[in-house]
Amino acid sequence: MTKNLKHIILLLFGIIFINIVASYFDTKIDMTADKRFTLSKTSVIVVKQVKKPMQVIVFLKGDFPSYFKRLANETENLLQDFHQENPDIDYVFINPLEKGDDYVKSLINKGLQPAQISLQKSGKMEQVLIFPWAVIKQGKSEMPVSLLTKAYAQSIDDQIEKSIENLEYALTNGIHLMTAQKQQKIAVIKGNGELDDLHITDFLRSIGKKYRLAPFTLDSVATEPVKTLQDLQDYNLAIVAKPTEKFNDSEKFVLDQFLMHGGRLMLLIDAVKAHKDTLMYHGKTYALNAELNLTDMLFAYGVRIKAELVKDLIAAPVVLKVGQVGNKPQLEQFPWFYSPLAQPNKKHPIGKNLEMVILDFVSPMEILKNKTKKTILLASSPKTQIVGVPTEINFEEIGKKPDLSLYTAGSQIFGVLLEGDLKSAFNHRIKPIKTDNVLENGQSALIVISDGDIIKNQVDKGKPLALGFDKWSKISYDNKQFLLNAVDYLMDKNGVISLKNKEVKLKFLDQNKMIAELRFWQWLNLLLPLFFTGLFAWLFNYWRKKRFA
Repeated sequence: MTKNLKHIILLLFGIIFINIVASYFDTKIDMTADKRFTLSKTSVIVVKQVKKPMQVIVFLKGDFPSYFKRLANETENLLQDFHQENPDIDYVFINPLEKGDDYVKSLINKGLQPAQISLQKSGKMEQVLIFPWAVIKQGKSEMPVSLLTKAYAQSIDDQIEKSIENLEYALTNGIHLMTAQKQQKIAVIKGNGELDDLHITDFLRSIGKKYRLAPFTLDSVATEPVKTLQDLQDYNLAIVAKPTEKFNDSEKFVLDQFLMHGGRLMLLIDAVKAHKDTLMYHGKTYALNAELNLTDMLFAYGVRIKAELVKDLIAAPVVLKVGQVGNKPQLEQFPWFYSPLAQPNKKHPIGKNLEMVILDFVSPMEILKNKTKKTILLASSPKTQIVGVPTEINFEEIGKKPDLSLYTAGSQIFGVLLEGDLKSAFNHRIKPIKTDNVLENGQSALIVISDGDIIKNQVDKGKPLALGFDKWSKISYDNKQFLLNAVDYLMDKNGVISLKNKEVKLKFLDQNKMIAELRFWQWLNLLLPLFFTGLFAWLFNYWRKKRFA
């Protein structure tokens, strides 16, 4: 046996030995720049909290385009990592179309709406249903998880990229909700003319799936102020949704001390009172200062809502009747500059991957200097005009070309997150309620939005519609998801929502270039292997003749 042959045999045995040893270890090395194949610490903590068998059913299986296959592959890779961290988490991919029409209808009835795409088969275009969903099951409990992120006005490649970025958050959050009990409590503040339950039904239904909800009235402050404050401190978050009546100092003190003791607060308030219902019925309404007596409290925290209105050229349409043909009214859409389309801050987890949020009669906000950390969550376009109050608002301006020279006020702030060190609004002031353990400052967080209608859902025939859906224009906005993200951020103890900031950079083929150079690459793939095969054969024959001739 020659020396070279011995080396070859040893090399083969070495390769076989390494493969046998490697088969007993399930490990990988993530060499990507964005660490897309590495679970975050938050996900690892959540996954390891699963103590009972859990199955994730994914419906991304079947004959569909490559971009959905990419989403399916990324989902499978992530679930493999979950299973590796905790074997109690198992998964399966199924094709719902193979299970028959009844199964497909059952998924749709559960709210798992399919995506309908066109696919070319045998030279013909066919409509194919794809369910970009997963269902997390543990015992008798189920949790649906959408794997396809909404991304309006983007290409399908961009949408898939955003969906892959959101995968770890979506599945981790679903597992977290399945394992965590509803221990955190939210108080929906009543007693100052806030929105009735019918107009916040969709939001309450959605948030009630995660947290315990209860109405909390501040009327009892007049008779039992200390007990009211103590009762409110049993909650984790308090939501004030569009109050219309003035707050007295005792009510403000209860909210202030709730915040100073670590409670979280969400204030959705109108600094200007304007009735859209009156405008729709009579064609005009009057905008007046709402006078809620909250200016001093917000000033202490670091923001000020001005008693003004913002008109924005980037605005939602209003649908008006312009005529009638027989018994059918003729409706037409007009831009309504008093309904700005606010842009969420996409660099923050609350606004990540969200599109426009519709507002009505919104006021500008001003950020003040203090030690509290402030993050802008909602803002207007730069093309705005500030309107003072009192003023008359009517539909006479509809249809007229706007004077662009008036829309130069710049981008306006509509929503702010304040967190960290907060100074009490009653610091160095006489306290309206005599109680022990009064704090002059505290560590907490609150969100202030200068429009109460952001949480208001429309009503049709006495039934609430989805929050953010306009029944007249048939357009859906991202109000609900924005507010759900805001609540999750304020209530988040495990940092799950921070996973929304994960970025994944996928490499997509240039479709136009690929089509233009299709023939070149086809011929190259055909001839290049033949060329190298022929070259190898010629070199082998040349070497053989030279050695044995």
